[in-house]
Amino acid sequence: MNKLGLLTLAISLSAIPLPTFAKIAEATLYPSHAELTWHESEQINAGTGTIEINGLPLSLQDQSLQVMLDGVPGATLQQIQVSRAEREDFVAAEARRIRQELSEVNLRIQEQEDLISSWKQQVTLMTHAAQSPNELTASELSELAIALKETTQSALAEIRETRESMKEDLALKDRLTRELSQTTQNAKATKNVKVYYRAPNSGSAQIKLRFQTSEARWRSEYNARLNTKGSAGGELILEHVAVVQQTTGTDWDDVQVQLATASARKGTSMPPVNSWVVIPGQPERFQAKALAPMAEMRAGSSMADSAIAERASTFTQSYRLSGPVQIPSDASGQRFKVADHIVPVEVAVWSAPVLDPTGYIHAKGVFKGEVPIPAGQAMLYRDGQSVGQWHLGELSPGEDIALGFGADQAVSIAVINELEKTGEEGIWKSENVQRRQNRFDITNHHDKPIRVKVFDRIPVSEQDVLTVKPLEISEPVQRNFEDKKGVLVWDREVPAGKTKSVKSGFEVRVPDGTELPPL
Repeated sequence: MNKLGLLTLAISLSAIPLPTFAKIAEATLYPSHAELTWHESEQINAGTGTIEINGLPLSLQDQSLQVMLDGVPGATLQQIQVSRAEREDFVAAEARRIRQELSEVNLRIQEQEDLISSWKQQVTLMTHAAQSPNELTASELSELAIALKETTQSALAEIRETRESMKEDLALKDRLTRELSQTTQNAKATKNVKVYYRAPNSGSAQIKLRFQTSEARWRSEYNARLNTKGSAGGELILEHVAVVQQTTGTDWDDVQVQLATASARKGTSMPPVNSWVVIPGQPERFQAKALAPMAEMRAGSSMADSAIAERASTFTQSYRLSGPVQIPSDASGQRFKVADHIVPVEVAVWSAPVLDPTGYIHAKGVFKGEVPIPAGQAMLYRDGQSVGQWHLGELSPGEDIALGFGADQAVSIAVINELEKTGEEGIWKSENVQRRQNRFDITNHHDKPIRVKVFDRIPVSEQDVLTVKPLEISEPVQRNFEDKKGVLVWDREVPAGKTKSVKSGFEVRVPDGTELPPL
C-alpha cells in the first residue's frame, strides 16, 4: 500500500540510515516550473529505520515534496526531514570518480593514437621504398609494387578501423569533461531528504520522491515552412519544437520527459472586480485599479525526436517524448520535435500601398490539430528560404492561422494621386473641404496568376462637426475589414504579366473657422 506523508512530529530512531544519491528518472515540465520524480530500490530491515537521499536540487520546494514507500507490505512512513547541505564533500568524491574514469579513457585513446602513428609510419616507409627502388628488374619492380600496394592498403584499413573504434571513447571523454567541469564549477548547496519508516518485515522496498522546482521548464518554438510550388493555393508545414532547459545542477541521463501546457505565469484566478466610484473632475483610474490586483496576484503565484500527445482534456494537454533523453544542466536549451501540423493555405500578396507599396506574401488557413498548441517564436521559411521570424499566438483546433512570408519582388504596386484638393467652399455656409482620390496599379510579373489583397482606409469621424464622404471606390470591396471602421480591402486576381487597378477616395468637411485634421 502506498503511503504519503510529511509529518511534523519527530521520532527518535536508532537504525543506521541508508544513504543514496538522487538520480532523476521522470520529469514533467511546465512553462514555468517542473515536477521531478526520483525512485530507487532499497533493502530495509524490520522495525524502524531511515533512508537518506542526498544531492537533491537546492530549488526543491519543500511544500511540494511527496514520498511514497512500496514493496514491503505494512511498511509506513513516520517522518520526512528536508535539510540543506553544502556540496564540498560530494563534489570532491564525484570529481575523484570522474577524474579516474577520464584517466582510463585518456589512456585508451593514447594507445589507439599510438597504434595509428605506427601504421602511418609503415605507410611512410613503404612510400620511401617505392621512391628509391635502386636497380631492380621489371619482375622485381612488379612484385615490389604489389607488395607495397597490399601493405599500404592494409595499413590504411587498420587506421580507419582504429579511428572508428576511437569514436566511442572520444564521446565518453567529452561527456566526462563536461561532467567534471560542471561538478567543480557548480559546487553549490543541495538538499537532503531523510525518510523515517516502520516495517513489520525486512525486504526490498521501492521509494519514490516527487517534488517541484523552478530550475527546469520548457517552451514552444516553431518552424513554419510554406510551400507555394503546388498547383492550387499552398501548403504550410508547422513544425512544433519543444525547447527544454534545466539548471538543477545535475545532468539528467535517461530521463522520461513529459511536457505539460498548464502555466502558472498568468496566475490561478481572475482579479477581483470592485465597485467603480467616480467623482466629478476625478481622472479615470479604473484601468490602473483593475490591473493592480492582477499584478499582485501574479507576484503571489509566480514560481521562482517526436513526442506523443499523451493526454488531452477540456482544459489542458501534455506530450510525452518518445524515449528517455539526456538533458545537461546548463543554460542552453535542448530541442525535441513534438509534432508536424500540415495546413492547406490560401496564398495571396497583401499590400497597403499608401503606407508601404511593397507586396507581402501571406498564407491563411485553418489549424486542424487534435489539441491546442502554445504560443511561441516561429522561424519562417518560404519555398526553402529563410524569410524571418514571427511570434505565433496560441492556436486551438478550428482557428484561423495567418502568417506573412516576406516581400514578393515580382509584384509591383504604384500609387497614383488623381486628385488632391483643399480649400473653402460654400456661398451661404462656408466650409473647409479636403478631397483625395488615389488609384492603385497592381502589376504581376510572375508567369502565373497571383491573388492580391489591397488595403486602404478612409477617415472615420466621431464628431458631428466633421463629416466624411467616400468618393470613387472600386467595387467589389470589403468595407470595415475585421470590424475596423474605414478599412477597405480589395481582393483581386491579377493575370501573369498584367496590371489591374483599384480606386479609393474620400472627402472631409468641417465648418468655417475649424481646422481640417492633418491627413
